[in-house]
Amino acid sequence: MRKQSKWVLRIFAVAASGALLFNTPSALANSLNDLKKEQQNIQEKKSSIQSNIKETETKIDTNESKIDQIMAQIQALDNEIMATEKSISAVLSEIEKTTTEIEALKASIAELEQKIADRDKLLKERIRAVQVSGGSVNYLDVLLGANSFVDFIDRFSAVNTLMEADRKILKEQAEDKAKLEEQTASLEKKLQEQEDSKAQLLSLKANLDSQKSSKGTLVDQLEAEQAKLLEDKEQMETEYEEVLNLDKAIQDKIVAEQKRQAEIARKAAEEKKKREAAERERQQAASGSTTSIPEVSSGNWTKPASGRFTSGYGYRMHPIYGKGKMHYGIDIANSTGTPVVSAADGVVSYASPLSTYGNVIMVTHSIDGQTITSLYAHLSSIKVSVGQVVSKGQHIGAIGTTGNSTGPHLHFETHLGYWEGMASNSVNPLRYISL
Repeated sequence: MRKQSKWVLRIFAVAASGALLFNTPSALANSLNDLKKEQQNIQEKKSSIQSNIKETETKIDTNESKIDQIMAQIQALDNEIMATEKSISAVLSEIEKTTTEIEALKASIAELEQKIADRDKLLKERIRAVQVSGGSVNYLDVLLGANSFVDFIDRFSAVNTLMEADRKILKEQAEDKAKLEEQTASLEKKLQEQEDSKAQLLSLKANLDSQKSSKGTLVDQLEAEQAKLLEDKEQMETEYEEVLNLDKAIQDKIVAEQKRQAEIARKAAEEKKKREAAERERQQAASGSTTSIPEVSSGNWTKPASGRFTSGYGYRMHPIYGKGKMHYGIDIANSTGTPVVSAADGVVSYASPLSTYGNVIMVTHSIDGQTITSLYAHLSSIKVSVGQVVSKGQHIGAIGTTGNSTGPHLHFETHLGYWEGMASNSVNPLRYISL
């Protein structure tokens, strides 16, 4: 029985081996075909994704071009707004000057009218006295009525005095009346000039409102394009991740290359920073001075620092973390120590280091009944304290690179109401300041 079992097992083993030998070539061929098909499918999918990526890149390029165009329009409008605000300031000064001149003319006219009225009264009294004495004064009878030579001399002197007084009164009266007419005409001219200036002021203010409205529309378009850019970039990042995940070997090579390029870029950036620092020191040593406080604009707001506009409000690739993040302010680059000024009248509500912002100043403003808080970050120095009242254009700090920063610049934010975190109630600073 045991021998029979062994024989059955041997037959089964031989049969199984035969079946295995018979089926193996077919199984291998099927596996190879499946792999080839899978590889072909992957290549087709990668080609499709690459095509989508190219389309998305084209959309991003077009979108970024639109953003650049909008920024150029915003900067052009900023120049127009600043020019209009200067014109308004000049017209207001002219109205104030004309008002002062009008008040002075009115006072002078009132004084002349009083003097003329007083002389009219005196002349009427003289005429009444003549009428009482017989209708006329005969100065010859007065002289011939003298009792002696001395009396004659006295009478002659009195007559001359009276006649001279009458001539003087009449001459002054005529001169004052002519002056009154001249000043009255001048007053009418000044009043007309003031009306013209007021009309010009209304026109300028309407133009300014239109310019600000146009700028607001452009900022809306800018933020819409930035949102579209964010969506396209997120889509492209997803597609990039998908195509990378299809081939691990390619992904590993890309990662290695990225690390190599990042190291090269890091070393290049360090060398560039060293060269720029040396050049700044050389220029400062040659000139004997640092950058100056920026020119203060007319209107409620002014640019917080002079320098180069390097980054706007909205989505961007973060310079430190290397991935897309929302940027809640604008950046103005300049050398360390460049003066930073308050963008509007207000009260300092914070002046200390703050997390990744580095050294920070916050100023709370009340403009046209609305509370707005401005924030100035990465400062190298703070020159104000909490509770201090500051004016638009007042020096409050200096540009630096404290906190998370790749180089000296001012990070500037604006928030409706009070600052409650970078993402809370933030608005694009370009709605308020001009570059």
